[in-house]
Amino acid sequence: MLNLETFKQYWDKQFPDLRLRRCNYLLAVSGGLDSVVLAHLMRTVNAKCIIAHVNFQLRGEESSRDENFVKAYADQLQFECKVTHFNTAAYAETHKQGIQAAARDLRYTWFESLMTAFEKENQKELILLTAHHADDQVETVLMQLFRGTGLHGLTGMPNRRKDTLNLARPLLIFTKEEIKQYSDVNGLTYVEDSSNEKDDYTRNMIRHKIVPQMEEIYPSAKENILSTVEKIKEAEQIVIETVTAFWKKGMQFKKGIPSISIEQWNKVKENSTYVWGLIKQYGFKPQQIEEVNKIVNASKGAYINSNTHRIIKWDDQIQIVSLESPKEYELIELGQPICKTKWGQIQFEQLSIEAIGEINKDPKFAYLDAANISWPLLFRSWEPTDYFYPLGLRKKKKLNQFLGSLKLNPTIKSRTGVITCSDKIVWIVGQRIDDRFKITPNTKQVLKITFQDTF
Repeated sequence: MLNLETFKQYWDKQFPDLRLRRCNYLLAVSGGLDSVVLAHLMRTVNAKCIIAHVNFQLRGEESSRDENFVKAYADQLQFECKVTHFNTAAYAETHKQGIQAAARDLRYTWFESLMTAFEKENQKELILLTAHHADDQVETVLMQLFRGTGLHGLTGMPNRRKDTLNLARPLLIFTKEEIKQYSDVNGLTYVEDSSNEKDDYTRNMIRHKIVPQMEEIYPSAKENILSTVEKIKEAEQIVIETVTAFWKKGMQFKKGIPSISIEQWNKVKENSTYVWGLIKQYGFKPQQIEEVNKIVNASKGAYINSNTHRIIKWDDQIQIVSLESPKEYELIELGQPICKTKWGQIQFEQLSIEAIGEINKDPKFAYLDAANISWPLLFRSWEPTDYFYPLGLRKKKKLNQFLGSLKLNPTIKSRTGVITCSDKIVWIVGQRIDDRFKITPNTKQVLKITFQDTF
């Protein structure tokens, strides 16, 4: 049963980090039953709220009616009210989206902008509240199941999010019927969205047809689904802990790069739960699991990207490289003429020993015995743990010490990169080659590398 007491009890149990009367809230209000009830509850407990309403301009006069109702209701509750308008249909067409997906993108982007502006102006956190309830949860889980999903998809909507969006759902445990009863007891009025009665959208079809038919066979279907969701959440936590421990044990950091041995990866490569447990934190999508697994048996240098990271097969390792890191990491394939870096470009030429002519002694040129080179090469930022054998010496030296001895400008030192071949440094770009790759009297083919800086 939903009343003020059960609402506060649920709040205190589920949101221990949120003080009901002390925090600041952005309350998404459409004018419908659910959001009207949530706004009434937040006013009753004297919470500090700002109401946010989006006019999607999809239902003509009805959209204007909803907007006016929400403004009046905000005045009645003495809450500040923010309103915005979107040409949702045009946005959906431009971005090749369905209306529902477009509306969701638009409203959450706007909510996020309001929260950012508030926090910048007031130096206080603003938490978004939505009025999703238990019936919404059932519909969401069924939609995920029908589309095809993993374990996490069957856990439905979380009641709390603190990732890209700071959000809480205080009504998620209460049913639509309980919310309606609260409205009736407190004499609340609200507006009806006529589109909710149509079966044009998938969620409406599930709500109006599939769920009622299920309840004819299993009268407690909703309760059973919600109970199962809670069990799946518990199971998911066990899975997360097990998978995290597996990858943590197998993760190494070679030259600062997260790396996993092929041997370790092969233990679970046929298990999508383990693979997904690793790659999801690096921005990859479930649809990429199969392609990621193919990298293991691919040739050296093969890779696959997410929006933020790259997974690379490198020798007997799988390496995970950030695409957003200030450090650089670029593969160089055989026959590739140029590698562009942040601070210049590197040119590669294969020449016979007879064709090289006079050797340019400028440190921005490197001449290497091509017979000692295995491809692909790798250009990357230097690491404090790097070492090499400076030309003319048979003793290895830490790269940090070598660069220090050159008394370089700190900025230039930080921009210095290295070219490696199977984890051996070939050239400190623009400074010194490694003695193991120098030209000898037996050299027949030469790899000439030229660095053109932009600073």
